[in-house]
Amino acid sequence: GEYIVAGTTSHTVYLFGKDSSAPLWTYTLDDGSFNCISISSDGEYITVGDGGGQIHLFDKDSSTPLWSYDTDSSINSVSNSADGEYIVVGADKVYLFDKDSSTPLWSYDTGDNVRTVSISASGEYIFAGSFNKKIFLFDKDSSTPLWRYTTDSYPVHNQASSISADGKYITIGTDVVVY
Repeated sequence: GEYIVAGTTSHTVYLFGKDSSAPLWTYTLDDGSFNCISISSDGEYITVGDGGGQIHLFDKDSSTPLWSYDTDSSINSVSNSADGEYIVVGADKVYLFDKDSSTPLWSYDTGDNVRTVSISASGEYIFAGSFNKKIFLFDKDSSTPLWRYTTDSYPVHNQASSISADGKYITIGTDVVVY
């Protein structure tokens, strides 16, 4: 709770300390509009996804990205593990990254755009919902889903899903119901 991150329609990302309205740093996206943002629970790492298909990982101490990665489509959702070690991204596929590399550990094609992703606090489990009404659960060590389920309605865009710290419980909001 020491830091707050925000993104604007003017393509700017802000990092604030909780006790000041003056940003600690700002970053203007070069390509595409701001779409989604996530901060690790320890406040150390910030992941930003943009409409141009780029993912950026920041350390809280610098407005210069640690790394960036280009996908083939708009970034719809991002989520950091509690310690920031792992980052899951929803775009044209589900991508899993280690914070130390801009090369994905793995990716998985759901058959349609991924609208929402969430990662457990430990980074052990990854959850994704796609536009084709499918939801998936992954273990961080494999791009093969542990299970998949087809819903009756579309998962809501961006951060409309959550997974418990231990990965035992998952919620997802759709345009009609919550599972």
